Amino acid sequence: PSLIDREMTMEISPEDFCAMYKAVDERTSSSPSGKHVGHYKAAIRSPALVQAYATMMTLPYREGFSPRRWQIVMDVMLPKEENNWKIHRLRIIQLYESDANQSMRYFFARQIGFILEDSNMVPEMQFGSRPGKMGISPVLQKQLTFDIARQTKGVMGCVENDAIGCYNRTANKLGYMELRRLGMPVKAIRSLADTWYNMEHVIRTAYG
Repeated sequence: PSLIDREMTMEISPEDFCAMYKAVDERTSSSPSGKHVGHYKAAIRSPALVQAYATMMTLPYREGFSPRRWQIVMDVMLPKEENNWKIHRLRIIQLYESDANQSMRYFFARQIGFILEDSNMVPEMQFGSRPGKMGISPVLQKQLTFDIARQTKGVMGCVENDAIGCYNRTANKLGYMELRRLGMPVKAIRSLADTWYNMEHVIRTAYG
């Protein structure tokens, strides 16, 4: 049984398409196929193209399939500090096709995120990936806690559990089951699973 009593919206409307691409910076890197974000932003001016793109971004999740174009991802390594190229100080990001990335964000990240927030299923100590929460907040909270303990001369113990690379280490099958428990339709989960299972990685370097 689903943990929540709420039906998912499994459709990207033309209005949703326009809203998501108006918010995307045109300089955003994406699309191993070479289709630039500006292509989608320009399409906003054509109602016919908007309707076509909105439909094509909805169909995979509604019918349970994964387009071959969505299964190619480009891996790019970015330095965490300027001019520091040590391997442990590089962050790997994956560039999906822009329409695949935006549709995943719409159906999974935003919809599930809002449902979790509305259902009070996210603990207060969770600051990452939450609207209205700042990354600096837990740091300030920790500093104030230490200051109070020092000034009151109280006994205090602190344990830090830093889930390093936690997004990279999520067990996909457990994630799919949890999505199902939250009410995500089976066909939408199958589309996501097929995309990830059949993913092919290409690498971008300074030489192409």
